Amino acid sequence: MNPEQLRDAFEAQAGQVQFGPDPLGTIRARIGQRTRTRLRIRLASLAGGVVATVAAVVIGVVSCQPPLPTPPVPPVGTTAPTPTPTPSPSAVGTVPVSVPVYWVGQLSGRSVLYREFRAAMVRADSVDQRIAAAVGLALSGPPLDPDYATPWPAGSTVRSVTVENGVSTVDISTAPPSAIAVQQLVWTVTAVAFDRGTTLSGMRLTVNGVPQGGVLNRADSGTTLAALWLYEPQQGATVHSPFTARLDGSVFEATARVRVRDTTGKVVSDQQVMLSIGAPLRGQGSATVTLAPGRYHIEAYSVSEKDSSEINLDGHDITVE
Repeated sequence: MNPEQLRDAFEAQAGQVQFGPDPLGTIRARIGQRTRTRLRIRLASLAGGVVATVAAVVIGVVSCQPPLPTPPVPPVGTTAPTPTPTPSPSAVGTVPVSVPVYWVGQLSGRSVLYREFRAAMVRADSVDQRIAAAVGLALSGPPLDPDYATPWPAGSTVRSVTVENGVSTVDISTAPPSAIAVQQLVWTVTAVAFDRGTTLSGMRLTVNGVPQGGVLNRADSGTTLAALWLYEPQQGATVHSPFTARLDGSVFEATARVRVRDTTGKVVSDQQVMLSIGAPLRGQGSATVTLAPGRYHIEAYSVSEKDSSEINLDGHDITVE
């Protein structure tokens, strides 16, 4: 009989035991009576009575033990709120993940968002843990591309993250320095959730536990995101030729270009890339690039419909093996 079966048997027997108002006193009285009259009772009967009494005591003790507490079960479709301090999210935990992180860059004199996918370590591969890691990176940086930046002051950290009822609540240590800094977090949080198959209706931001307004949503992509970016290969990547260059953007007639320069600045490749849809919507496109081994600078750009100048430039340094 295994422990579970033994426990069930004890509980079944205990349920049949009937107790008076003072069970312990009754037991003691019976033992005393048996002691005083033990010479008049046959040895076999005495032994049987003692065994029965001990069994009743054991069963009574087992049946009186309080049940073990059961952990609360979170509502279906939500993630249990778990505070996740992440002073250095890329070094926390043992589970490797890749998370989208938005950064701030400059385009035509205004601040816009660019996206990178970053490696991080989390304690468990859950939506809230991934969000905590991504937000921690967005706050502290640095981005892979030196043309991007984080607007948050040094020392800013994410204190906790919860996901409940389609909204993520993110508690950070520092007040937002600008509107674009807030949108950096909103776009990062919602992108991380979407990447994990979860759609969030928005994000709540708190600073040291103090709410900063209601539910925040993504601002218009046309004014918040960079018009065009090269999201693969990323800055510093090592690739094997031929490889695929992937673009995301909102450009005139869905037409972009991918250009490659060698270490001397010489153009060794320049080709057109058609995105899946044109401005004002955002589309994606790709091109196959073949290069000899070496170090290169690959850049995405588009051509202005007004004066044919090059605009929306985004480039990365890569190595081809």
